[in-house]
Amino acid sequence: MGWNVDVDFKPSVLEGTGAFARSPIKAGTKVWSFDETMHVCGLTDLAALTPEVLKFALHGGYLHEPSDRFVWYADGMHFVNHGFGTDANIGITEWTALEDDNCTALRDIAAGEELLEDYTFWSAKSLDTDHWLTKLYLDFHPAHFEFLLAMDNLRQTRSA
Repeated sequence: MGWNVDVDFKPSVLEGTGAFARSPIKAGTKVWSFDETMHVCGLTDLAALTPEVLKFALHGGYLHEPSDRFVWYADGMHFVNHGFGTDANIGITEWTALEDDNCTALRDIAAGEELLEDYTFWSAKSLDTDHWLTKLYLDFHPAHFEFLLAMDNLRQTRSA
């Protein structure tokens, strides 16, 4: 399992189920790290999934931009909700090699606090209309693709 800290999964006031810290987490702590339980896929691997599993993967996974591989998991990381800007308390701040990929505490996090990641770092900035992943999103989870595009627009607005 990719979690390096103890978390609870319970109803979120933001959306659906959220991930919550069981104990305080210090800023800079690796909250979640890539491990051997993650699914690392290219087009052929994803296209071979059943439509139901593919939709699940697309909803909770992400494109690891440097490797151009799609990563998805069933360890509960898919329950981490979005927190925009300073509302986010965990995140990816730079791309690393896939085997070193992680999500880090951006500030001190109190016990019981919901873990929120600012998705704008990895959202859809790599997904041009001709990217291999775009068609899968459009065919199997267009609503989530629209959400990722909106996150990318926020990223562009913030950096302008």
